[in-house]
Amino acid sequence: MFKKTTGSLVAVTMLGLSLAACGGTAEEGASPAPSNEATTPPKQAEPVNLVMLQDGATITDDEFKNLIAAPIHAKYPNITVEMRRNTAGDKGIQDLIAGGDFPDFIFTTYPRITLHRDLGTTHDLTELVKTHNMDLGKFDPAAMETSRVYGGKDKLYAIPFSLNFFALFYNKDLFDTFGVTYPTDGMTWDDVYEIARKFSRVMDGVQYRGVVLPGLLDLSTQLTLPYVSQTTGKANVETDGWKRLFAMVKKFNDIPGSKGGTVNHFLKDQTVAMSPGYDVRITSLEALNNTPQQFNWDLVQFPSYPDLPNVAGASSGHFLMLSALSKHKEEAFQAIELLTGAETQKLITNNGRFTSLNDQALKELYGNTIKSLQGKNTKGVFKSKFAPPYAPSKYDSLVQPYLNTAMTKVINDETDINSALREAGETANRDIAAKNQ
Repeated sequence: MFKKTTGSLVAVTMLGLSLAACGGTAEEGASPAPSNEATTPPKQAEPVNLVMLQDGATITDDEFKNLIAAPIHAKYPNITVEMRRNTAGDKGIQDLIAGGDFPDFIFTTYPRITLHRDLGTTHDLTELVKTHNMDLGKFDPAAMETSRVYGGKDKLYAIPFSLNFFALFYNKDLFDTFGVTYPTDGMTWDDVYEIARKFSRVMDGVQYRGVVLPGLLDLSTQLTLPYVSQTTGKANVETDGWKRLFAMVKKFNDIPGSKGGTVNHFLKDQTVAMSPGYDVRITSLEALNNTPQQFNWDLVQFPSYPDLPNVAGASSGHFLMLSALSKHKEEAFQAIELLTGAETQKLITNNGRFTSLNDQALKELYGNTIKSLQGKNTKGVFKSKFAPPYAPSKYDSLVQPYLNTAMTKVINDETDINSALREAGETANRDIAAKNQ
């Protein structure tokens, strides 16, 4: 049941003085007759303490203080906000429900939307959005589609707060040393492959690599690849899309010396020239600023496929949900509305979180206060759009480990792509069948 709020209207009656005599004029300086009604002071809003549950989505204590709690209290002085972290996964949520003291709103990642929906801990926002005239069209369309896909097409459980974006980070010092032209916006994976080959060499006993790819599951979102068929409920991995992705990852790993590379080889050892991935890489690079490990780097648009130009991975990020168990639903929704409004979104964008609003001018303010981003090609990154989200299934987690195993076998030449995917699907289907018994 939604708690409908009726705003109280304070009517201020303007008392005009009129003359009893026809056609007369008011005497200057005359005072109105004293009123017998006592003046009632405005009612002060009751103090409210909201609790925000941090569940999966990353946020530091300082970010919570400055980007969440402070804006809410500034707008609503009667509202204070504290954060409770869930450090125990699904069990932590179950314990909070059992304890009878579930938080008022939730800060989480998109896969957790489905979990909270199924547990009944999140409130459908449809009526509140209508009551408050919240314009859902202001948000990034892919982010809203992600919310709908993971929450259910006929319900709205989550509002996007900030998004993750993809970029190709590169070490300019290595490019200069090897005499290779810098990467550019708009490159395809084939373009990156050709560049990566030029760094495959051993110098002074050190193995250099051209690129370290993101994880298989992150890369799969660029092609909108589901793990499970929505019609059969079985693993759906023997598809042209999965075969295409496996072939691409295999091709990069076949470059001599490329196997075994990690992000640390890019950040710490600085023996990898390029590192495509999420914007979280910026946090690690910022930490190197003004240290002996600092190096000259930049970023460009995430590589794409020729038939999907300017398409990066699917929208992922951090969402806000209203707790179905909250005793302060109206105030919690007001907080969500404020945090996703233009003013707060400008604040978070300046402080290194990518806005959830579909506002190009606002996007280009990204990272204004991050020292290591000054002069970097951030505008180029935002030429990409998010890929559509794949349709999730409650069995996705049963399929994913077998795909990773299959990819490892293919990389190590233990089997071919078709056989690896067939084995992954068959093994996952046995687990799905067991789960349904």
